[in-house]
Order: sequence, then structure tokens, then C-alpha cells
Amino acid sequence: MTQLCREKIKPVLANFTTLKSGEVHPGLLLTKGMVDFPEGSKVGEIKAGRIREVCEISPSDIYQAAFARWQTTTQNFAHTEAALLGRLYIGVARDNALETGVTVSHTYGMPMIPGSAVKGLCRACAGDWLKNEEACRYLFGNAPDETDEAQLEVGGLIFHDAWWIPEDGKKPFVPEVVTVHHQAYYGNEGKQPATDFDSPVPAPQIAVQGSFYFVIEGEPAWTKLALRLLSQGLEQRGIGAKTSSGYGYFA
Repeated sequence: MTQLCREKIKPVLANFTTLKSGEVHPGLLLTKGMVDFPEGSKVGEIKAGRIREVCEISPSDIYQAAFARWQTTTQNFAHTEAALLGRLYIGVARDNALETGVTVSHTYGMPMIPGSAVKGLCRACAGDWLKNEEACRYLFGNAPDETDEAQLEVGGLIFHDAWWIPEDGKKPFVPEVVTVHHQAYYGNEGKQPATDFDSPVPAPQIAVQGSFYFVIEGEPAWTKLALRLLSQGLEQRGIGAKTSSGYGYFA
């Protein structure tokens, strides 16, 4: 058993479930919330229990007020709301004791989709449907493979982080699981063959449900085009991880 925190804060982290939902920061609990790192066969069970506890957290009053303020502030920008058809994996590869994670707001701990991911999705869609190189350069700046510093451009639009939309009684996080069926095969770099007799090993994960509020700032004619690319991308390509398995698609 390896202790992961200082003695002074150990009682707080060990008993965080006794706090009111609005007083808990999910992001901190996901990265710092485990008091001890267990060893042995119960590791997955303990991690799954911590994830279930995090998934019981509701958005705080402070976050709801901040979201309302953000909506009011951005009414003159191009914006849209989109609802997940299923669940979203975003920022899964996080360095923490749970060995899984999710991208959250640094301040409020609620799920968010980084503006860089939104811009990347729109750029990918533009590569499929928008065959005007000058328009793509204005929307997104240089292509990733362009290295001429004399001609570097950053793009004429600002793709803001997408905020999770608080709804009555709706919790943002939901437990998920990935089952590794051939642990010995993967752990030994393929030296041990995978067979149908291997026992599945469930790995606990955390995903996001609900809806998001997207904002793109810039010249109205260009933001209107970017919103079309975004809408098509969210519906047809999805965003985040495991889109090939149906995650990250929006209506």
C-alpha cells in the first residue's frame, strides 16, 4: 500500500463523500483524491468505487452562475448547443492514480471540450468539404505541415472552450468500463498468444453525458461557416476518443 498524500489532508480526502456536492471539485478528486494506492487484485474495484463517487457530484451553484454569465457574455458571438447522443471520452490519458481521466475546467471542475479540439474538428471537416485553400487558411491558419515562419498565420477566428450545460437533476459524469480480454498478450508484447480462454479484466473509466455550449468568435460571415463545419463534424465525425466505437457524437 503506497500513501499518495500528506497526513494533514488525508482525513479530508478520505471522507470527501460527506461534503455537500457543491463543495467538491471533481477535477481535484480525479487527480489527487486517492489517499492510498492499493496493490493486488482489488485495485480495479477500488478505482471503480472512487469513480462512482465522483459521478455522484452535481454542478455547484457557482458553476451554474458562471455558465449563465458566459452565455450572456457570448450572445453576440456565433454559438450553438449540442446534445450528446451517447457519452463522451475527452482527455482520457491523464496522469493520476486512477489511470484514467477527463478534461474539466480548471476553476469549476466541470467537463469541457478544449477550443483546440473544436478547432481541430472543424479543420478536419474543412479538409473534406471545403476545397478553398484561402478560406481554410483564414479560418484555421497554416496547415500543420507548413513550417515557413515568414508565412505563418494563426487564423481569423477564436474557437472557445465548450462548456457543459447544467440541467436540473443532471449529473455530468458517468462510470464506464473497458474490458481487456488478453492481458497476458498485451503485457508480454505479444510473446504469449491470445486465446478464447483468457479471462476478461475490466478497467474502470469515466465518461461525460449531457450537452455542451459551443462559441466561435470572429467575423459573422466566417463564424457562420465555421458553425456549419462544427455541426457537421459533431454529427458525422464525433469528437474526443473512441469515436470509432460510437462515443463523442452529438445531435
